[in-house]
Amino acid sequence: MGEDSFAPTWRPARQKTAAAEIVTQIREALFAGRLAPGDFLGSDRSMSQQFGVSRVTMRDALRALETTGIVEIRLGAHGGVWVAQPNPQHFAEALAVQLKLAAISRQELIDAQSGIEVIAAERAAAAATPEDIARLRDALAGVIAERGKGQAFSEATLRFHLSVFEASHNRALLALFKAIAQVWMMYLPVATREIEERVISYYSNLADAIAAKDSSTAGALVAAFLAERRRAGRALENPRTK
Repeated sequence: MGEDSFAPTWRPARQKTAAAEIVTQIREALFAGRLAPGDFLGSDRSMSQQFGVSRVTMRDALRALETTGIVEIRLGAHGGVWVAQPNPQHFAEALAVQLKLAAISRQELIDAQSGIEVIAAERAAAAATPEDIARLRDALAGVIAERGKGQAFSEATLRFHLSVFEASHNRALLALFKAIAQVWMMYLPVATREIEERVISYYSNLADAIAAKDSSTAGALVAAFLAERRRAGRALENPRTK
């Protein structure tokens, strides 16, 4: 593969803000559809020539693009710069950091999760495969097995919620949930036995609704449970996952 196998037309970058402008141009090309995952952009040498900047400046821009997950830099004889493949986990981790820096409150997280989990449950009921249902049942069994074990129970509930979002087959919803779930790690109260039993009952009913492909019931179960949590003003289940 030659250095210029993919050669869009770039504007010469101004020296004062050259690296930032290069980042902007490549981002704009990506969002405009002129670049796609897997496109080869060239080597840092050929790209520095295209942008009319030094290789040091070009490398600064490429490091910024790599950090944000826009490009992949490969080293060696067949190295170079490629437009990165999609990585929703990268997005989830970046969003989680921003949510934590913004000191998002527990109530804000509950509201945000309410907005996406009802849809995820409805989509899961419509789109779940037999394999998804099996994973959901396994996750439920894991929650039951960790009953009375404090943090282990909390972690098991997270895996159940994750399995619901995975069963929705909606990557955007899944990435958003992963970000929210990471922020929940700030809150670690131990659920009482009464709360654990209510959570297990809720999960069991939700798993049954998804398995039965009953979207309306699945969505209603989630909406009712999260509404109860909002009214209570505290985590009824586990603030790491809800």
